[in-house]
Amino acid sequence: MKVNKIERLKAQKQPFDYRSELPKADWHALDEEARFYLKNFGIYNIKLRPEVFMIRLRIDGGRISAERLEQIVGIIEAYGLKVIVTSRAQLELHEISASDVYAVYEALQHLNIETAQTLTDNFRAIVTDPYDGEAEESHVTCYPLIEEIRERILNNPSWMGTLPRKFNTALIGRKKPLLNPWGNDLLFALATKEGAYGFNVYLGGKNSEVAKTANIFVLPEVVPELFEAVVQTYHEHGLRGSRSKTRLFHLIAQAGMGQVRVWIEHCYGSSLAGEGALEMVSAEYLSETPLKSAAFGSIFRTRYGESSAEALREVLSLAKASRAEIRLGADQNFHLLPSEASLRLPTEESTLLTACAGSRYCPLSLWDIKADADVLPLGLFRKHKISLGFSGCLKGCGRHYHSDIGLIGLRTNLYGETEKAFRIFLGATQSPVARPSRMLYYSVPLRASDRLFSVLFEDFEESGLASFELFSHQVLNRYEIDLLQLWYLFRQLYETESRLLLGRFLDTSAEAQSHALFEEIKGVTAQKEVSEPAELTRILSYRLWDQDVL
Repeated sequence: MKVNKIERLKAQKQPFDYRSELPKADWHALDEEARFYLKNFGIYNIKLRPEVFMIRLRIDGGRISAERLEQIVGIIEAYGLKVIVTSRAQLELHEISASDVYAVYEALQHLNIETAQTLTDNFRAIVTDPYDGEAEESHVTCYPLIEEIRERILNNPSWMGTLPRKFNTALIGRKKPLLNPWGNDLLFALATKEGAYGFNVYLGGKNSEVAKTANIFVLPEVVPELFEAVVQTYHEHGLRGSRSKTRLFHLIAQAGMGQVRVWIEHCYGSSLAGEGALEMVSAEYLSETPLKSAAFGSIFRTRYGESSAEALREVLSLAKASRAEIRLGADQNFHLLPSEASLRLPTEESTLLTACAGSRYCPLSLWDIKADADVLPLGLFRKHKISLGFSGCLKGCGRHYHSDIGLIGLRTNLYGETEKAFRIFLGATQSPVARPSRMLYYSVPLRASDRLFSVLFEDFEESGLASFELFSHQVLNRYEIDLLQLWYLFRQLYETESRLLLGRFLDTSAEAQSHALFEEIKGVTAQKEVSEPAELTRILSYRLWDQDVL
C-alpha cells in the first residue's frame, strides 16, 4: 500500500532527530515539513496564521504541582501569552509570536516542563479522573501506572512520532469518573474479576466512536506491559495509507477485534484473561466531590477552558493557603484537593460545557467558542445536569460526540442569508451501553436554537427519568434518527397537538412507535401524501426556519 506524505517524512528523518534542527529553524517562514516535525515537540503552527504559535504542555494524569504551575505562570506573564485548559486536561500556551516561540520553548525546557509528544502521531498525555485515588469510590489509583507508562514512552526515539496516527489513552480506577472516557483509542476501565479490582480493556475509540471490548481483564500491575503490547501491535500492523483511515479504529475495522487481540497476546508474550465485570458507570457531576479523607474536592472554574495568569495566580493562592493539591480535569477546570478534612474550600459550579479553542485561537473554527458559548441557555444545562460538548469544526475538540448534547458551530445559508448555526448531536451514553451521539440536525439557525432546547428539555422533564443519559438510553435511542428529527420539528411547530402525543413518544414500556407517530404527525400537518419522515422533515424545517417564511 502506498504510504501517506507524513509517513514519507518519518522515513526521511526520524522525528526524534529533529531536535537538533530547532535552534536553526526559520520561525517566520516554516514549510509543511518543518511544521510536522515541530509538532513532535509540542510546537504548533499552521500556514493560515504563520506568525502565531501554540505550545502544548504535557501533563499526564492532570497532576500539576503548585511549583510547576507557578513556573508556567511566570512564562505566561513574561511573554504576554494566553492559556487554555484542554478537554484532555492539558495546558496550551497561545498567541506566541514567531519572534518569541523558540525562547518560550527553551524557557520551558530549562524548567523541565515537558512538551514532547503532545501533538501529531504520538501517545497523547494519558487522562484519568481528577480525583483519582482520592474520591470515595476510587478503587484503583491510576497515577503510578501512568507515571510508569510515561517513563517508557516519553522522549524515546522508537516512539516519538512513529505511530500511524495519534493515540489517546485513559485509565479509570473510579466508579463514577468525572469524564466520559469512551472516545479513547485505549481505555482501561475499572472492573472486577474473581474478587479483585483491575481493568477491562477497550479499544478503538475516537471522536465519533466509542471503544469496544477487547475481552481482556488485567490487574493493575500488568497495565504498563499491556499498554506496550497494544501500542506495539498498532505500530506494527496499523494502516499508514490515507490519513483519514489510520487510527486504531480502522485497523480493528479491517482486521477484526479477534485478530487484533491475537497480535496483542503475541506482543505481550502470553495469553490474557477474558474480561471481568465492568464497575465503571457514568459520570456524576458534583460541585464538591467526597474524598476518602472526609474532605471535599472543589472546582475552580475556567471560562470554558480559557484562563489567564491572574486566574492561575488565584488558584495558586488558594491551594497554598489550604495546602491543597492542584489537578486538571478533562472538564477543563482546576480541581483542588485539600489536605485536611476540616477545610472547606470555596467551590464553583461546573458549566458542564466542554469547548474547543474557538476561532480566537484556532483558524479552523468558525465560531469564537469561548465568547459565543454565552448565547446558550447554560443555566438550563446546569439545572438538568446535562453535559454539552461544543466544537468549532468537524475535528471535534469539544467532544460533541461524547456529551449528552453536542454542537458544532457553523454558518449556513440554507434558510436565507448566511447566519450562525449549529449542527446538533444527541444521545451519547456511557452506561449501561456506551455509544456516541447521533446527528439530530445538520444545521439549526442560532436564532432558533433556544426553542429547540426548550422542547427537548421539556420532554426530558416529562419523562421523569433521573438523568438525561437515561432519557437518551430509554427514549431517544429507541427511535431512528429520521423520526427524532421529525418529532422535534413537530414539537416546535405544533406544541399543543404534540403534547397530546407526548405520552406515546415517552412510553418506555412499549416498542418505539415510529410508524404510529409518523401517521399522526402527517394527519396533524395535513401532509398525508408524504411517504417518508425525511421528506416531511424537509418541509417542516423550512416552515420553521426559512427567513422568507418568517
